[in-house]
Amino acid sequence: MKHIFSAHMTSSQRANLVANDWLQNIYTIRDRWVPAYMKHIFSAHMTSSQRAESTHSFFKKYVSPENSLLDFVTRFERALAHLRHNEMKKDHKDLNEKPRLKTLYPMESSISELYTHEMFYQFQEQLFQSMAYKVMMRSEDDYYCVYNIERLKGGGLRVREIVVEKSSNHVSCSCKMFECDGIPCRHMLAYFIRLQMENLPSEYILSRWMKSAKTMRVRDYLGSNMNEVCNIPLLERRFKLFKLASNVIDDAIVSEEATQFVEDVFCSTQKKVLDITGVDEVGEGSAIQVPRVHDHGIKEPLPVRAKGCGKRMKGGKEKTVKKARRCHGCGLTGQSHYKRNCPALVNVYVFHLWLLPFN
Repeated sequence: MKHIFSAHMTSSQRANLVANDWLQNIYTIRDRWVPAYMKHIFSAHMTSSQRAESTHSFFKKYVSPENSLLDFVTRFERALAHLRHNEMKKDHKDLNEKPRLKTLYPMESSISELYTHEMFYQFQEQLFQSMAYKVMMRSEDDYYCVYNIERLKGGGLRVREIVVEKSSNHVSCSCKMFECDGIPCRHMLAYFIRLQMENLPSEYILSRWMKSAKTMRVRDYLGSNMNEVCNIPLLERRFKLFKLASNVIDDAIVSEEATQFVEDVFCSTQKKVLDITGVDEVGEGSAIQVPRVHDHGIKEPLPVRAKGCGKRMKGGKEKTVKKARRCHGCGLTGQSHYKRNCPALVNVYVFHLWLLPFN
């Protein structure tokens, strides 16, 4: 990174931008915006504007400036319901399905039971790539052991450095992937494989990536009190009922009488559950119920132009749309001619030539 900035400043000197105050200020605070200087800060591989941009792109599928106030509320609630439904589908998949394994390492099998599918596949890719690296000890003293991690073939000249503290057995890599993303990098895993470790140490397993993260206790926004995400974990209740219902259905389908009995019990149970929860039945087979919004006579607010809002930038198709051509001779629009070959002017010109005397 130092060489990149040196080359950048050299090019700035050639372009006579050394005296540019803005460029000098940006270079001075480079440790605040260049990712290479912030690898030691945990960010879960997210940028400062990524959350807002992803949220905007999602809600644009449901709402638009042309929606009325009531339509906006309805569409917004439908979008939230869609988000919750997708989250429940992923939770159900994490609890009831097993991911596909690539290796025979016991570490991969144990992590697949702890991590969610999405995070496990990221860990699996790092573990699979670690087989292409070799570990060589570079130096050792009373406190630290330093190892060089180098790719076997096609890795270029880049060599990563693993530092191991003897007192705590803490392992850190020069790429800082674990400190930034929260997932052990391929270089650290190559070192663990060399030591023939069957399980990943607990200090490198973050609870935020685990399947049981929602059932744990979290701090409030002040960081003082401890609050549970839910009093009785929703996922555990859903899994328990789903397993019980699945076993009952498997036992009942072998007999027509038992099938009819289970169907009647389920129908009566559903009505009792709706009475207990106080939820109105909108439709059959709907996993997510969107409440109906009735017109209460609320008027639309007046459109207000945002302060400092400039003109809307036109897209490529809008720029290519041409206006209807207008002839300055006859004054008509949408014609295929212009003033030089306008039929009206040509006829007038011919009439004037006919009036001229012949010599």
